[in-house]
Amino acid sequence: MSKQPPEVSEGSSKAASKDSPSSSGSGGSPSSPGRPRKAPQPVKVQTDLADVPEYFSALWGRVADKLVSYFSRALLLMVGVVLVFTAAWGVGQWMESRREKATDILGRAIRIGEADLLRDTEKSDADADPPRFKTVQERADAVQKALDDLDREYGSSDAARRGSLLRAGIFYDQGKFAEAEALYRRFIEKKDGASALLSVAYEGLGLCAEARNDANAAITAYEQQAAEPFARERGRMNQARVYVKQGNKQKATEVYKDLLAKAAPQSPLRDDVQNRLAALEP
Repeated sequence: MSKQPPEVSEGSSKAASKDSPSSSGSGGSPSSPGRPRKAPQPVKVQTDLADVPEYFSALWGRVADKLVSYFSRALLLMVGVVLVFTAAWGVGQWMESRREKATDILGRAIRIGEADLLRDTEKSDADADPPRFKTVQERADAVQKALDDLDREYGSSDAARRGSLLRAGIFYDQGKFAEAEALYRRFIEKKDGASALLSVAYEGLGLCAEARNDANAAITAYEQQAAEPFARERGRMNQARVYVKQGNKQKATEVYKDLLAKAAPQSPLRDDVQNRLAALEP
């Protein structure tokens, strides 16, 4: 009689199923029922971490390029500013030096012109400052020489322009009225100098006109002088003087009375004007 296989009970079957490693949820095959889990990917993680230094290196490289470009421009700008400032300072120092030297030469010319002439018993001193001379002509020649030096070395300076008034005065004293008038007109046309210097030029122009017996031109010049600030009284006095020379006592009297009406109570001009008015009365 054949042997039958032993019967396996249901409980034994379940126990075997539990003990089998293939039936565990964590180690089941992809074909096992339920949602499968993704396996970890260590290779990919290692690759991303390896790229981090390169990324930051490229980033800092770009930042460094921008910083270098920015600071380069800033440095160039700073250098440019320094160069401009230095150049301006140098030009200013150079111009100031020229002004000082030109003013020194003009001052020397003025001192020579104002120096007293030597007496008969005095001898010239080569080291004297300013030098002194025996004759007016010698002194005038020395002033002209100083002014020539000023024009040659610093012809465009303010001192040289003021020196033209000094030269014009020398020409006037020497009777060279045409030369003096030309210098006065040139100074006035260029409007070189302050109002005080312009008033001197207008007065010189009037004196030159008087020297050539042109009373109307002289009166016009003195009117212009009187229009300058702080030169009104002097210009009006010059006008009245020309009217007197013309024999026009009425106009002269009008000018003097106008001066008296507008002069300050304590002005020293009042006595001079009153004396001139008294001389015009019959």
